[in-house]
Amino acid sequence: YVLLGDGPYIAYNRLARSEFRAADQTEAIVQRLAATFTHIRLVKGRWDSELDHRNAGIRLCREDGMDYYFLVDGDEVYRRDHLERLRQEIQARPHVGQFIIKCDTFWRSFRYRIPASQLSWMPRRVFLLSRWSRLGKSPLPLPWPARFTGNNKTNSWGSVYHIPPERVIFYHFSYARRPDKMYEKLKTFSHAHEIPADWYENVWLAWAHDRRMTNLNPVDPPKFPQASYQEATDLPDVLSTHPYFSQEIIT
Repeated sequence: YVLLGDGPYIAYNRLARSEFRAADQTEAIVQRLAATFTHIRLVKGRWDSELDHRNAGIRLCREDGMDYYFLVDGDEVYRRDHLERLRQEIQARPHVGQFIIKCDTFWRSFRYRIPASQLSWMPRRVFLLSRWSRLGKSPLPLPWPARFTGNNKTNSWGSVYHIPPERVIFYHFSYARRPDKMYEKLKTFSHAHEIPADWYENVWLAWAHDRRMTNLNPVDPPKFPQASYQEATDLPDVLSTHPYFSQEIIT
C-alpha cells in the first residue's frame, strides 16, 4: 500500500494547506509502478496528522490479514541486501512485536550524512499485527487490534528488538531536499511547533558556508552532532539515477 496524502498535515500547522499547495510527481510515479507491479495499491486520502496517516495504513494491512506492518516513509530507502537481512531477522524472532531499524541521515545532499552510529534516534519500523499471543501452550486472542499509539510506536504484542546497524539500516532523506522543500517540511511536519524561528537561516542555509558546523538537529541539536562527507558507494543502485545524485549540495 502506498498512502498518498492530498495535502500537508494541519495538526501541527493549521494554515499548512493554504500555504503549501504545490503538487509534485509522486502520484504519477506510483501510478506507473502500479501499472507494472500489480500488487502495489495506491490509496489517496487526506490525513490531518502523521499518526492518522500511519493508522490508516496499519488498518489496511490488518484487514488484509498480513502478519507484519513495515513502515517506509516517502523519504526512506533500503538496499536490497539489507531487506533480505531484515526478513531473516524477523523470521528468527517470531515473538518480537516491534523492530528498531536505525538509519544514515543525509544532510543537504547524498554526499553528506549523519551516520547511524552517531544517531540516538531509535525508529521502530516493523510491527507485528498478530491478533494472538502465546501464554503457555495455548494462543489467546489479543483484546485490541494493532494500531499506532505514537508516530513510531504501536501497541503490538511482544518485545522490542534493535536490529544491529551492521546488519540493516535505511537511508533517510528528510534533510536532503531543495531549500524550498526543506522550508515546507519545517512548517508542516510533526515537530513544526518546536523548531526555533531562526534555525532555517542560521543552521540549514548557513551550513553550506561552514560544513564543520555541529549540533544540527532543529529540535534537539546534539542529536545531529555533525554531518560528514562520505562517498556514495554504499547506496542502493536506484539512487544513481536520482536527479540529486551528482549534486554536492542540493539546490
